[in-house]
Amino acid sequence: MEIDIREALEQNNVLFIDVRSPGEYYEASIPGAVNIPLFDDREYYQLSIIFYQMGEHEARRAALDMVAPRLPALVKSITKASGSKKPLLYCKRGGMRSLSLDQVLSLVGVPVYRLKNGYKAYRRYVNERLRGYNLKSKLYVLNGLTGVGKTLVLKKLEQCGVPVIDLEGLARHRGSVFGAVGFDKPRSQKDFDALLLEQLDQARSELYLVTEGEGQRIGNIYLPHFFVEAMKQGEHILLTAPFEVRVKRIVDTYVKAALGDEIQRQLESSLKSLERRLGKRKTEMLTAMIKKGNYYTVAELLCRDYYDHFYSDSRPGASRFTETIDATDLNQAADQVMAVIVQKFTAPA
Repeated sequence: MEIDIREALEQNNVLFIDVRSPGEYYEASIPGAVNIPLFDDREYYQLSIIFYQMGEHEARRAALDMVAPRLPALVKSITKASGSKKPLLYCKRGGMRSLSLDQVLSLVGVPVYRLKNGYKAYRRYVNERLRGYNLKSKLYVLNGLTGVGKTLVLKKLEQCGVPVIDLEGLARHRGSVFGAVGFDKPRSQKDFDALLLEQLDQARSELYLVTEGEGQRIGNIYLPHFFVEAMKQGEHILLTAPFEVRVKRIVDTYVKAALGDEIQRQLESSLKSLERRLGKRKTEMLTAMIKKGNYYTVAELLCRDYYDHFYSDSRPGASRFTETIDATDLNQAADQVMAVIVQKFTAPA
């Protein structure tokens, strides 16, 4: 049975099954979907070549030869993954891949849905929703210099049940030149948009949301215009911490996120992009320190010579903030942020 994306998302007892190749799924997918590919990446590439060189008929014949021997295993994988839920199949455009498995599953008596127009329909749905999104929740925005612990305070708040939107976590990027260090792979724009929309919908009844101050971009991710404007109009809270605390948190965050040679490779690669700002001599000096594992000195120098200048608008007195909170103790900082919010919502009109 073919259903459109809005009807599909309203279903309570379905499991999205992404039958595209692993590479397509890895780039972007519907949140919560399980990848059970009809073809692997190599086969999908080969079929594309056959299609463009020899036509659709030959491509279908080749596809049948490839997939026929493993159809029983595919049916078993889909039924096992779905459990008590109903499988909802989708491919790139709702074409032959999902249709073929739909027909096979129907033949063996497995009830199944198929997404009309596939992932393309879902992507169009997300874009339309974000373009016209009406964010009613008030934003409380945490600001502060690098290393003060903005993300750590967000996590503390989330653990306490406070509604939080962790933009950097969604993007798998911390927003700075070194923002991708320690992450397997920055998230694609498509996946970021999908996950942000999902979180906003889940929190749509909340009176407020807490997030971290960001510009229009986090790495290669662009934030939706409505969310950027909502941050500008929100209540801004400044977090501060002593220099030595910030340096330790930077090292803990970036260096402990990866191990051994890999962390050095990522740090050296990121540092190279700062050569125009820092100069070749200083960049080479910092690179040599990274090779020796002298991460604390590197963090100290980068804070003084780069980050604290770059984020000067997050210094006390540089902008107007609702409250300034010392984040040396993360638990106390989270409690104070909550106190600010409670005061705002309980103050007499």
